[in-house]
Amino acid sequence: MLLDGKKIELGTCYYPEHWDRSLWRDDLLRMQEHGIRVIRVAEFSWNLFEPQEGVFSDDFWDEFLDLAAECGMQVIFCTPTATPPAWLTEKYPEVLNCDLYGHPVYHGMRKHHNMTSPVYLEFVRRVVEHIASHYSAHPAIIGWQIDNEVNCETTSYHAPSDHAAFRAYLKEKFGTLENLNRAMGTVFWNQTYTSWEEIHLSRNTLAKSSNPHMMLEERRFISEAAIRYIGLQAEILRQYKRPEQFITTNGLFGVLDNHKLTAEYLDFMTYDSYPNFAFGLDTAKLAPRSLRDRETSFNLAKTRSVSPRFGIMEQQSGPGGWNTRMVQPAPKPGQLRLWTFQSIAHGADFVSYFRWRTCTFGTETYWHGLLNYDNRPNRRTEELKRTYADIEKIQAVAGAKFCAQAAILCDYDSEWDGMEDKWHGPLRGQSMDGWFKALQRAHIPFDFVNLSDAGTSAPLESYQVAVYPHPTIMTEARAAQLKSFVEAGGTLVLGCRSGYKDIYGRCPMMPMPGLLAPLTGCTVEDFTFLGPADEAEYMVWGNDCIPAPMFNDVLHPDTPDCTVLAVYKGNYYDGMPALTHRRVGQGEVYAFGAVFAEETAAAFIDRLGLRSPVDWTLPEAVELTIRRQADGAQYAFLLNYTDQPQEIRVPQSVRSLLTGETVCGAGTMEPYGVLVLEIPET
Repeated sequence: MLLDGKKIELGTCYYPEHWDRSLWRDDLLRMQEHGIRVIRVAEFSWNLFEPQEGVFSDDFWDEFLDLAAECGMQVIFCTPTATPPAWLTEKYPEVLNCDLYGHPVYHGMRKHHNMTSPVYLEFVRRVVEHIASHYSAHPAIIGWQIDNEVNCETTSYHAPSDHAAFRAYLKEKFGTLENLNRAMGTVFWNQTYTSWEEIHLSRNTLAKSSNPHMMLEERRFISEAAIRYIGLQAEILRQYKRPEQFITTNGLFGVLDNHKLTAEYLDFMTYDSYPNFAFGLDTAKLAPRSLRDRETSFNLAKTRSVSPRFGIMEQQSGPGGWNTRMVQPAPKPGQLRLWTFQSIAHGADFVSYFRWRTCTFGTETYWHGLLNYDNRPNRRTEELKRTYADIEKIQAVAGAKFCAQAAILCDYDSEWDGMEDKWHGPLRGQSMDGWFKALQRAHIPFDFVNLSDAGTSAPLESYQVAVYPHPTIMTEARAAQLKSFVEAGGTLVLGCRSGYKDIYGRCPMMPMPGLLAPLTGCTVEDFTFLGPADEAEYMVWGNDCIPAPMFNDVLHPDTPDCTVLAVYKGNYYDGMPALTHRRVGQGEVYAFGAVFAEETAAAFIDRLGLRSPVDWTLPEAVELTIRRQADGAQYAFLLNYTDQPQEIRVPQSVRSLLTGETVCGAGTMEPYGVLVLEIPET
């Protein structure tokens, strides 16, 4: 099975429906010459399965799959539900999505359907059941991809069926209108509901403002609708698929609990990696020391949190863009190889390039693949040959786990609530960016860990330090998990705006940080956003003056063992506590009253004793990751994201998997270069 820990594989996305049959065999054979053994097909081809309502045809895909098997190619087969056909949407317009104003989103793009229409779900069931029953036995098919990039084009759903499904969701969750009204605080501004039919998803309102608690439930509903939509297809596929075939989908996109989705319906998640999204034509992202050059590493860490065993379904291989948007430059020489190794360095054992050949028509005529329109070899295909040869040299890494000392904690509730709440939502992105950059520059690998009432996506005891920048929504179950982590010897770092909301986004009448106060040993006695007229805020920590930006909680120690480590400098609360520390059991808790700028996060890293896992001299331009096998073998990946050579120093002798040579002392990495070094056991 793909991603079984035995081999790192390469693949590509292929669209035989775009090309004359005379090209198929040559394409498949050329792919194999470049190390590609897996192709993904069929995600946008509903008409080829069902050209008319209720009339199914298998001639096209039977012919192609037989050829793929003959050529020794393995196939990931997709359900085509991301693009319902014109005959369906014209006859059954209720399947179309609608915007905030109730206007239908018409046929002509993709993802124009909603995910709750009973009519659409029945068509989905029928086409998926036909595909699964007919094709699952085909020897070329090794796995299934459901749909394509769910919630990619929009996370806004307002069709009549969506409103009806939202009411059903709320009725199932709350039982009575009395319970709903209480939880949603509808007494405010006379929003009380007296009938379920009065309830709608968000609509056009004055000032574009809606009940914040209903908006949080709306996002939970959208996530649940997407999970049920994918789950419907997964359950059908599991009835027919062979035991060795897997089920996945590709993402990750917003307003979707990808952890729940993967746990309930998928064998693993795949990610679509487009590093040039970090740049496009936005020159601000090219600022010195921006680290936008490795933005994808942040996203790969998020994917690894969802699915420790994961692959890349779409790896950028050429310049990208539609005719209407998303203009991106071509990968520079060396970047295709670099980005491939970036994915592998973060844990992927399958990398599939988008796409084999650039389409000559349609919206994605500028979303280039490995080959251009002319179908001739080019520098990207030559680079792919080198990449394939190098991957064959590092097969010992297959199945190895990513190693991290630090965890950044997240939860969907706080994230979704912050999409509307300007008093805490913007803080999260700033702190995540600050910690990401500081850890990257210190060459300290980290993981994201998701927290919910049911538990964590990875055992917290695996980490030395856990940073929870702004856990706005807190429950007793989550507070208990954090307490257990600290009592067992972990270090927990909290930022401002922590714990002041309940699960519905309401603010209980209790001192902030609410349910976290017994853990921190302190409460918040005052707080303020820093406005444009305020000077930049700092805290004095020892002899250092360190940024404390955006929002300031003024802390008050409540227990004798809660110690003030730093005080604010400036504003009306000058000299008042900004940072406290408390020992709990075998561990410790830091409560910080502001947002984590990069400099702030770096100060915490230094004082917490977090260090790079290797004692090597590495420049900021080089990223370090480590993967470890179950037998203890460790492999360090060094990735140079710049167009300049980078000097490194490795004091002990290590073996390079790419060259077979011993590396010791000073060395130079080529522009966009990669090193994979076997770390001796200690």
